[in-house]
Amino acid sequence: MSGNLGIAVQPRGERSQRRVVRRLAAILSADIRGYSTMMANNEEYTHRRVGSEMERLIKEIEKFGGRVFSVAGDGLMAEFSDAVPAMRCAMRIQSSAARRNKKIIAPQKVVYRIGLNVGEIVAIGSRTGGTTVNIAARLEQAAEPGGILLSDAFFDSVEKSVRTEYVWLGEQQFKNIPNPIAVYKIPPSRFGAGSDTPASQAYTDGGREKPNEYRPSLAVLPFRSQHESKLHAYFAEGMVDDIIRALGGLKDLLVVSRSSTFAYTQAAPDIKQIGRDLNVRYVLHGSVRPVGDQIRIAVELDDASSGESIWADRFDGRLSDIFDLQDQIALRTAGSIAPQVQKLELIRASYKSRESITAYDLTLRALNRINLATREDLDDAQRLLQEAASLDPLYSAPLSYLAYLHVFRIGKGLSEDEHQDRVAAAQAAGRAVDIDRNDALGLAIYGHLHGYLQKDHETALSILDRAIVVGPSCALAWTFSSFTTGIIGDGSAAVTRAKQALRLSPVGPDAGCWHEHALSQAQYLVGNYDEAIEWGYRAARHGRQSSNLRCLIASLVAANRLNEARVVANSLLQALPGFTLSTFSAYTPLKGSIRDQFVDRLRLAGLPD
Repeated sequence: MSGNLGIAVQPRGERSQRRVVRRLAAILSADIRGYSTMMANNEEYTHRRVGSEMERLIKEIEKFGGRVFSVAGDGLMAEFSDAVPAMRCAMRIQSSAARRNKKIIAPQKVVYRIGLNVGEIVAIGSRTGGTTVNIAARLEQAAEPGGILLSDAFFDSVEKSVRTEYVWLGEQQFKNIPNPIAVYKIPPSRFGAGSDTPASQAYTDGGREKPNEYRPSLAVLPFRSQHESKLHAYFAEGMVDDIIRALGGLKDLLVVSRSSTFAYTQAAPDIKQIGRDLNVRYVLHGSVRPVGDQIRIAVELDDASSGESIWADRFDGRLSDIFDLQDQIALRTAGSIAPQVQKLELIRASYKSRESITAYDLTLRALNRINLATREDLDDAQRLLQEAASLDPLYSAPLSYLAYLHVFRIGKGLSEDEHQDRVAAAQAAGRAVDIDRNDALGLAIYGHLHGYLQKDHETALSILDRAIVVGPSCALAWTFSSFTTGIIGDGSAAVTRAKQALRLSPVGPDAGCWHEHALSQAQYLVGNYDEAIEWGYRAARHGRQSSNLRCLIASLVAANRLNEARVVANSLLQALPGFTLSTFSAYTPLKGSIRDQFVDRLRLAGLPD
């Protein structure tokens, strides 16, 4: 669980007034295993049950002197001044939960995973974070259901004071943590609970059954400020914070924490040496320079192994818009780095022998097939992702990309059973989120399909908003939230979010499949029919996506362009020969008068009842 979730963020103008406080603390991170699956099975019961469990958990933590600083629905993070009470609190939580679960049937059991770490934390106002917090979150995600995972630093602080069954697991590599962490576990059996984790997902002495896999890693160096102004220096600092936050939402990229790069502020950094010091493959650096009332930001991405530049860009803006510019650069930089790194990594993976291939390599190859976008390539990609998920059950990426593949099939008009593809996508996304609750793509797809299949759009939007928080550069999170905000009646927000998705991903298959269509639908919902038609035609150039064609037909009828609407209606019937308005009315997420008017317009274009 990310330490930034559930925490109020100060407005831009107030940030420079907040004092940075550093202190030593013990961090407890806890979440409920399988929360997404529980919600899908019985949403109302789960909501009530989890709410009462969270209240119980907070009271228990406060009883041991802890302070909860982040709550995110199915989990929380707490700070203790000492590791010993944190340890005793964690053991009490697991013992009490195991005792309650003995009286409850399996589908209704609430089983916790807990991660514990100790070290320096960073507090700015009400925000608490830092590498210590991030490591605690990663330990929690890797812990056995019903058990506890703790860092060696935490173990050293408690082992003489708290006697229990500690199992040494050796060094483990965790996402976004550049260096391996030595860890211990306390198994569920210590608390009178049996782990129902499949053997393939369990830890064993000496480490996971699957060896650590290679992941590309990146360090973002402090940006150099070429001006003595404190405002420019603060801007340069914030630039790095925002870029790291945006990059943190990218899958399969380990981003070194900012505290690890403080020392590298020299004018001409030695990229190769930094790569060796921080054990990273890629290095991002830049500079901030005022030019009159303008500001210029230069950004460069280098390959640390060769020292060669991979990508560079320059951004100009007005000083009065300095913080908006900071956000724009962070998102554009993250969006530019992702394809550059993926391209280089795919080349590397393509040279590996079949015997040495990993789940990460299989996932890269699957993404390459998805980009080719033929029916056969999508089938091949599905097989590769299923193999990757089987090879490493603790790796969420194959599952979230498998979910993406199913919705991509629908978007490209290649699905033979749209309902089945949606169900399969929701299941894969739910499994991905259970493994990694900060998987932005998994959250985006799960939230979108939660609304589409269960018609609970408020819950869907909360999931989508969380996807945006943990992955602000995930264009699909913005697009799917555009669909949902439009459905619940907030058309202007739908337009804004669809435009943001197009800013992040203006070209490529997603733009045609989803982003352009989302903007078309959003413009239709606010009554901008000419705009809706323009974006609908743009999206139609990429394929006969049925939802886009329906929106285009309704927009054309609303704009009194009936002949064009009938031509598009014929195209829709060619793609879906069995289409009827009665079936559409039953499953469309559109509601009330908006749905009725939409159906009437489709009928005027000649679509059958």
